[in-house]
Parts: sequence; C-alpha cells; structure tokens
Amino acid sequence: MKKVFILLIVVFFTMCKQKPQTDGAIFVDLDRPEKVSLFDYFRSIELIPLETSNDVLLVGVKKMLIHQDNYYILDPKQSIIFVFDKFGRFKSKIDNKGQGKGEYSMIQDFTINPFSSNLEVLEAYGKVHVYDLLGNYIETKTITFPGFRVVHTIAAIDAQTHVFHTMFEPEKIIYFNLDEQKLLHQEFKENSRLGSFSNNPYQYRGDWFFFRPVHPIVYQMGSRKLEAAFRFDFGTYTREGKTAVFSKESERSLSKCVEELFDQFPYLIHSVRHNSKYVFASLSRIDLDDKVNVIYDRASRKSKYISEFTEKVQFNSYRGEEIIVTDEYVLMPCQWVDLEKRITKEMLDDNQKEIFEELLKSEMEENPILIKYWFK
Repeated sequence: MKKVFILLIVVFFTMCKQKPQTDGAIFVDLDRPEKVSLFDYFRSIELIPLETSNDVLLVGVKKMLIHQDNYYILDPKQSIIFVFDKFGRFKSKIDNKGQGKGEYSMIQDFTINPFSSNLEVLEAYGKVHVYDLLGNYIETKTITFPGFRVVHTIAAIDAQTHVFHTMFEPEKIIYFNLDEQKLLHQEFKENSRLGSFSNNPYQYRGDWFFFRPVHPIVYQMGSRKLEAAFRFDFGTYTREGKTAVFSKESERSLSKCVEELFDQFPYLIHSVRHNSKYVFASLSRIDLDDKVNVIYDRASRKSKYISEFTEKVQFNSYRGEEIIVTDEYVLMPCQWVDLEKRITKEMLDDNQKEIFEELLKSEMEENPILIKYWFK
C-alpha cells in the first residue's frame, strides 16, 4: 500500500510539471494561470514623455522605429511621422499629405531601409514614397502585378527585395522587387476573414518576423521565403489556425465575427516579440477584453501564462501599440490617459517618481509617454 501511495505522488508531481520542450516548441499551459512580478524580469523602469506643444500633438501611435538615437513615430489618424530625440524632445515631422509629386494620401506603414538609409512610406494601394531622413522627397515606386489590390506593411529584406504583408488577400505575404517592379513570390494562404484580427510583422536585430492571430508558428522572413523561427504549443488547445468558418452575418458584425472566432479557437494572439533571453506574447481568452501575457524564458525553457502581475498593472499590447524589444530593454508607448494603468508610483525610483507626478498634474492631455523597461 505504501509503494502504491509513493507511486501516486510521483505520478502527481510528474503531471504537474511543465511539459518538456523536447521538440523546440514553446509549451504554454492555458489551464494554469500564474501571478508574477514585472521585476522578476526588469531591474528598472524609465518614463520618456514625448514633447507636447500646439504644433506637436499626437492622436495615437501605430508604429515606432528607433534610428540613430531618434524615435520615428507614426500617428495613423493624422498620417504624420513625428521624429523625437532619445529624451523625447521634438525634432521634426514628415507631413506631406496631398496629391502632388512627393505627397501621399495616407500612410499605411513606413520603414527605414537599412540598405539605402532612406525612409519609405507605404500607401495601401501600392505606392512607396522614398524620402531622406530629413523628409526630403527622392522618388516614388509602385507595386504592380496581375491581381494586386492592397498591402498593409512594408519590410526591406535586402537591397533588391521588399516583403509586403496584406491583411485580406488569400496569400498574405508578397516578395517584390520594387526597382524592377517584379513579383518574386507569394505565400501563406489563410482564410481572408482572419485578416480582421491581423498582426503586423516585427523586427529584431535587423530580421523581420511574421505571426498570425490563431496560427501557432512565428516565421522569420527569409531572403526568399518564410522560415519557421519558433512555435507555440498550447497542448490540446493548439489549432492549425489558417482556416475558419464564418457566417454571412459575421461579415456585417464584428461582435458576431469575434463570437464565431472564439467558438473555434480558444486563444487569439495579439502580440509576439522576442530577444535572446525571452519570448513575450499577449493573448485573448474567451473574448477580446480578456487579455493575458505569456513570457517564455529561453534559458530555463519554461513559460509562464500570466493572468495578473503582482503590481496590478497592464503590460504588453492592449491598444495595438507598437512594441520594441531589444536585448537591453522593452519599449512601448502609453497614452497619457492610460499611464496609471501601466505604472504605479511605487514601481519607480525617486527621479522617475517626479516625472510621473508631473505628468499626472497636467491640466491638459499630454502626448504619449514611452515606457522603457530595462532588463536585469
């Protein structure tokens, strides 16, 4: 009887252990939420308020790039790219809306091409306007091939190749040579309705990565095709995630579309970022308002499915903000009205507490604040 009891204990603890990462997948136990502290990962937090004035007012932040110690920030509603220095002081802006030469109707996305050092502005219907870093117009290139309709993001893979991502076309990834106006390759077929929950590619150490809302694989955009970088294993909840069934009603109602999505998939991936130490992801469970975090430690090969941080603050992408992860820090923008949801005074050192209190005292809404979480 004693031997049976010991055997049961061993079996119990074996079952409770996290599934081993024998196949290289990141196992996430969606049935075992945990509560952890942000300071398990970060040593300090820095607030960088973006300068606010009558001429420098941001409605929102869709994308953010760091280049030569400057922040390039896209405000999508105004179709303006604002440039701030590393202290958050305003330097310049690219605001060329119009119908003339060198002007754009709206900015869908932008990038700084590392091979030309030029800034490239993407319009959804196939125009790429090229400027120098001061905003001086250079040229306009176009995406043209039979069947082309719309693209939503741009990435320069090498000196001859751009990769464009489209939310709603059957094949989501387009490899294209802009100089020769030549289609090189298309791939990643997916149900077009899933594009409503699309994620933008992200960059780490000069490479670009692509992930989808319910597909468990994160891809690196290779020089000629997508290559699997890593994948999530949600156990019995894992789905292939490229196909789904939606009703006609869901085409007219986002709430119905969300309902039908969660009838078929137990999770929705909002954000993925990684560095040499960690993989960060934010997920929704049950509905779009139920957001949780996943942090995977590459050294221990263990993940934490985090329902709440001990600091009782939000972390990761909750308004679809751009997040930058380097080996030194995580950087994310925060709307002024959301500051107390992201940071508490107790999380900051004395200098940062003063900045925090000054921001809260403001009688008018301030521009977004960049929050920099420094890794241990």
